[in-house]
Amino acid sequence: MLKPSILACCVLCLFQGFQLVSGNSCKTRSLYLKLNKCCSKCPPGTYMSSECTETKDSECLHCGPDRYQSEWNTLDHCQLHKTCNQNGGFVVEKRGTNTADTICQCRVGMYCINKDCEICEENKVCGPGYGVVYKEDGGISKPMCERCGPGYFSNVSSNMEPCRKWSDCGSLQMLENGTATKDVKCGTSELPSKAGLITVIVLLSVLLVIIILLSFICIGSNKEHRTKIRDIVNRLCPGNMPKPVQEHEKTENGRILATAGDEDKSPEDGTELLPV
Repeated sequence: MLKPSILACCVLCLFQGFQLVSGNSCKTRSLYLKLNKCCSKCPPGTYMSSECTETKDSECLHCGPDRYQSEWNTLDHCQLHKTCNQNGGFVVEKRGTNTADTICQCRVGMYCINKDCEICEENKVCGPGYGVVYKEDGGISKPMCERCGPGYFSNVSSNMEPCRKWSDCGSLQMLENGTATKDVKCGTSELPSKAGLITVIVLLSVLLVIIILLSFICIGSNKEHRTKIRDIVNRLCPGNMPKPVQEHEKTENGRILATAGDEDKSPEDGTELLPV
């Protein structure tokens, strides 16, 4: 048989080994060691209102309004949500829940000057031909002014606007090329359509006829002008005009001496008209 001292030593070793195994089994995120046993932690969104005892496990309660707890815990309270200071340029990016804190960010036109985003600062204003771009600087994203590259433009001064792409003319023609401060100009330089051209010609022709008719009417109101017009028409169309009525000259005793047409001819052929 084993001696009593040796037996006592074996029992002590077994007890210590059991404690060691028990301690190792509690090393999880949802358990913790207390009173030589594994007790439950409180899950995210809750806090521990009562710790475990030898006869019962831990007791947990839900976080109240404006409070949160994001981890398995043994705390007796929940954390307060962060407040976004509007006077400091902050706005709420994402509202907090019972398991997550509120996320704040700088309002549009401002940026965080450090990783913890403790202070917001105004963006620099970029003039025409430059746009706002964000680049990494010291582990944070900072706005900077960058010259508009080929195919892009900016025609305003702004602390938020990036360079914009030139317009795509598509089926239209590019009448004027774009620059860093001006968009392209699109349009069409085609000649008027045939239908439109014919309409213009007809209208001009009608207008010309009306002008000619009015001119003839004005000129015809004068006897001398009428005679000139008649002579012009006779030359152009000699067979279409009636012969003028001849006026007979009578002598005192009633006999015809000569006609108006004969008088016109007498000087040319040298023939004299003799009285009958």
